[in-house]
Amino acid sequence: MDAPDYDEPQLNIPKHILYWRRCLKTYLPHLYTGYDSSRMTLAFFILSALDLLGELDASLSPAARKGHIEWVYSCQLPEGGFRAFPGADLGPSRNNENRVWDPASVPATFFALLCLALLGDDLQRVKRREILEWLRRMQREDGSFGDFLGEYGRIEGGKDTRFGYMSTGIRWILRGNTQGPVDGIADINVDSFVECVRKAEVDVRSHFCSPMS
Repeated sequence: MDAPDYDEPQLNIPKHILYWRRCLKTYLPHLYTGYDSSRMTLAFFILSALDLLGELDASLSPAARKGHIEWVYSCQLPEGGFRAFPGADLGPSRNNENRVWDPASVPATFFALLCLALLGDDLQRVKRREILEWLRRMQREDGSFGDFLGEYGRIEGGKDTRFGYMSTGIRWILRGNTQGPVDGIADINVDSFVECVRKAEVDVRSHFCSPMS
């Protein structure tokens, strides 16, 4: 029996552009509206999709670009880092006691910096020193990184290697290849994180390569 003659799949670029422009300028499709608490992440994927399609500049007027940049900066916290969405903003009532409910997040900070870069911002308003100091507090003794700081400065979030990858991304954006302290802030423990990744790789290999009982 002859194999069925399927058409070669093709990327419908015009439809993709229309889809991502809709996501950028109007409401998200209903399947995504429940993810409002991850709005910074969604913003990055929308902007990067248009950038990959070569349509980001055509999709943004100068005023719109400035508006998106200001929105990202509105999510920056005084003590460093970016919140994941504006809904956590406590406004004028925010203080040292309740700011635990409006925390900076590693993914949000990573994606906020990438959004600013995609939008052509010079990052001059990024609180580099505060973020680098906060980033050091996000690293555990075993080298892993968490998601955010909870009550009493406790590192929250599972030991997901992706938090570490995003943290090192933040580090590179704000430090580059600089050795030693930056703005008086010491570096994260790079060796400890590398060892953490190596251990995770060994754990994965042993899990998938072990004989079945």
